Amino acid sequence: MLAAVNGQTAVRLWLYGAAGMTRQDLLRLHFFFSALSARDEQELLKRTRCRRVPARRILFQQGDAGDGLYGILAGRVAFTVDSVDGKELILNVLGPGEFFGEIALLDGKGRTATAVTRDACRLLFIARSEFLSFFGERPEAMSRVIELLCARLRRSTEYIADATFLDLSGRLAKQLVNLAHDDGSSRAAALRISHAELAAMLGVSRERVSMQLATWSDKGILDQGRGHLVVRDRQALENVIANG
Repeated sequence: MLAAVNGQTAVRLWLYGAAGMTRQDLLRLHFFFSALSARDEQELLKRTRCRRVPARRILFQQGDAGDGLYGILAGRVAFTVDSVDGKELILNVLGPGEFFGEIALLDGKGRTATAVTRDACRLLFIARSEFLSFFGERPEAMSRVIELLCARLRRSTEYIADATFLDLSGRLAKQLVNLAHDDGSSRAAALRISHAELAAMLGVSRERVSMQLATWSDKGILDQGRGHLVVRDRQALENVIANG
């Protein structure tokens, strides 16, 4: 469920901060809003509202009714599912420039995951009734919504394939490369993520992730700090993925 829309821009904003992002900035990052005319953009903005949410608050739980679409102006939001025995899996952590909640927004059924704020967040919210009314008057724009959902389905399929065919080092390398991918340059990428969060994303123990990260740190592929990592050699991680 990693960054769906305009991924390079969104990940770059997450890594380097977006405290000054406005509602207009956010809408223009999302590909099915970015093509709106100036008049339509202003009309949509009238139908939105901003919410400030403290860290570690539940926005909605898995199964809750889809009340609307969220966009992140500042902060990070994690998405989790629980197994029957209470084990938590982190599906994704999104940051500034990202939207979430499209599936339940469109079909009106339950949320597919629980959303929890990792930091104090500033969120854009578009109620389901407002969203459907706006796009109902603009059917050509709905094709972009369909593209987005297809992209997320493709990522879900890729996630299942990775879990089946890649070992831990390959899956972890792929996760780090995805998070570190900004504009394709060779510069080092600083990731605000902990060992525990990475482990939860992959559905493995923190100890196994820490052991692999320590190995790569010894080889100079990355640097480690409290709650963050710095990827120094992206090509080395790409090689791990390519070798399966």
